[in-house]
Amino acid sequence: MGGCEQSTAAVAPGQCHVTHIGDSELKKEVEVFGVTYDRYVLLQLHGLLTRQLGLETVVEMPSHGAKAAGSLYSIGFGKAGCQVTLVNPELDMMFGWEELGLADRVDTVSDIDVYDSGLPDDGFDLAFDFVTWTELGDPPRYLLEMKRIAKKYVLLVTCNNFQPGYPWHRLIHKVFGFPWTHGEVKYNHITRVRRMFREAGLNVIEYGAIDTPGWPDPSGPRDIRLHRKYGNSNQPDSDKAKPIWGVPMIDYIKSESYPLWMRVLGKWDMTFRKGVFKLPMSHLFYVLGEK
Repeated sequence: MGGCEQSTAAVAPGQCHVTHIGDSELKKEVEVFGVTYDRYVLLQLHGLLTRQLGLETVVEMPSHGAKAAGSLYSIGFGKAGCQVTLVNPELDMMFGWEELGLADRVDTVSDIDVYDSGLPDDGFDLAFDFVTWTELGDPPRYLLEMKRIAKKYVLLVTCNNFQPGYPWHRLIHKVFGFPWTHGEVKYNHITRVRRMFREAGLNVIEYGAIDTPGWPDPSGPRDIRLHRKYGNSNQPDSDKAKPIWGVPMIDYIKSESYPLWMRVLGKWDMTFRKGVFKLPMSHLFYVLGEK
């Protein structure tokens, strides 16, 4: 944990407490049920794709946090038996892999230029990213690098702006004067991402909408508080403090026991994931390309 100690006191979902470390104070935030469901859906998708595509090696680039705790978005691949490489990870979150007994399934490399990574050609069965790629200045160039290091497949998961929570989120930023820190919104449209894949010479073999719990993906009081306190803290080059995240999904995976509501929604999500049928109410979409 980078030399830091975390308090183990119980924290209600969506609340925080203060951890004292020497003369400094670090806030602990616990991922709320919506983020936990994100992770559950990813877990299911990764398992399905690992079996469907026969994956053995996966690289996540970059792997810092998008919505909450970073460097845990590829755990589903590790759990399915893949060897995972995390590029530019949040090293203080690697404890999640250790707690799940997956430390031998993950490698990390830091200080990497995602446009010229130096990773080997065709080095991984799949190159993957969860949402953070839209923060980059030149996504088309980045996609070419992902194509180069992938032996066969590239998978991008992206926030979906074609759902009712998006305009509300934009309004919150405008009303409160928060800078927009969620990447280039023009890439949060599935048609544009599919076109970008084709322009990069990747054949789109599957795409779809996931994380469809039945409610929009809104910003509320908690999001406003996080923006006020941490600002741009999820960006890897930020100088601002960022919270220590508690991740309930780690405990669910350890116990192999998931709430009934999560399993029911996950079944719906995976069964009807392909295509755009669920897009109007889905928080995320994915595009899978083949070289």
